Amino acid sequence: MPNYSTHPRILFVTPEAAFMPEGGGNRTNFIRANAGGFRDFQAELISNLFELGADVHVAQPDFRKIFAICSRKEKAGVSVKLPGDRVHLAEDKAIFYSKPINSNAEWENIKISLAFQREVINQIVPRVQPKLIHCFDWMTGLIPAAARKYEIPSLFTAHKFDTARIFLSYVEDRGIDAAAFWHHLFYERYPTSYEETRETNPADFLLSGVFAAHFVTSSRAAFLANGGQDQSRFANFPIWEVLAKKIDSGRATVNRRRTKTQQYIEIYEKMLQHAILQPQGEEFHIPQDKIPHALNA
Repeated sequence: MPNYSTHPRILFVTPEAAFMPEGGGNRTNFIRANAGGFRDFQAELISNLFELGADVHVAQPDFRKIFAICSRKEKAGVSVKLPGDRVHLAEDKAIFYSKPINSNAEWENIKISLAFQREVINQIVPRVQPKLIHCFDWMTGLIPAAARKYEIPSLFTAHKFDTARIFLSYVEDRGIDAAAFWHHLFYERYPTSYEETRETNPADFLLSGVFAAHFVTSSRAAFLANGGQDQSRFANFPIWEVLAKKIDSGRATVNRRRTKTQQYIEIYEKMLQHAILQPQGEEFHIPQDKIPHALNA
């Protein structure tokens, strides 16, 4: 049994229903939701790291309605499982009865995003006390900036280039003290002061995540999925200007495909300056039978 207390704790923050309570209502264990696509990628990455001995925790919305639907479709013998104390559910009425994110209107996802991030910032991060936070996509875009307030390094993965632009006054009305980290966010125009910015200059959630994170990962596949097959259009994405500066400083990677587990391990250990699986100095390779097919695709 791995001694997790000796490993740096990593908190994964995902707005997706990556894991669901086993058996629907039993929260002793959580299993992969088998929702397909990027959610499966996240769940496989997290569970794979857990099985290899990393001290991983997950923050995700408490999608009770979605859990109930998924539990009726649950397959017997699901092997991907996390103990209940590793999954931290953000609770809010806007979240409980939500439809899947890709079925919601933009304003609904903004409400869910703010409720989710409020709980992560105010409750989950102080309780879990991670050494590193890994966030996914625009609905977690405020977390890297807040992590800087906590002096916690963060990694941001941009899979989709959807975003939302919100005034700080609205963010604060939803219970998030944005004044504490407003200077780490990315705005529609250059901010001159907090007072001037608060109600007139919206923050871009996706670009804020990229801008504030200590390290960023994305892929050419993501650019193609969001912008078609013309690779010359990459430079026209708003995210590219921000991401290019990260790449130039060695704090971002854009791979041909999704970053694999071994690559993430190397990124985590470089950011933490500490091994997450074994004593420093020992070379580590993931056994082939432990690498999920979704990560090798």
